[in-house]
Amino acid sequence: MTDQGKFARFLISLSAVIVAGCALTVTIKVMNTDTEAFYPPRLLDQEAVERQAAVTARGPKKPSRDGVECPAAMEAKEGNEFECKVWIDYNQKTVTVEVIDDQGRLSMQAS
Repeated sequence: MTDQGKFARFLISLSAVIVAGCALTVTIKVMNTDTEAFYPPRLLDQEAVERQAAVTARGPKKPSRDGVECPAAMEAKEGNEFECKVWIDYNQKTVTVEVIDDQGRLSMQAS
């Protein structure tokens, strides 16, 4: 009987150590998980970007979005660059847009 009691205590102790090790492993995995995988990316307001591109290419007197084409679903991530096409009468200008910070501030240059 005594040997069975010692063996049972040993198994209980061993299982407690295994459970603690598994809990530690799961905790480390969760802490090292990239949180961006859980949250959708922040996107720029396409209408606002197109209005700003129109002003950059045409000047402040013609801020209409008519004839402006920018990519859809532009991520507000620092360093992202993309181009918008702006039609002025029958001519097309390209506006290069760079995201300055993750708050959505932009730098635009027409060419």
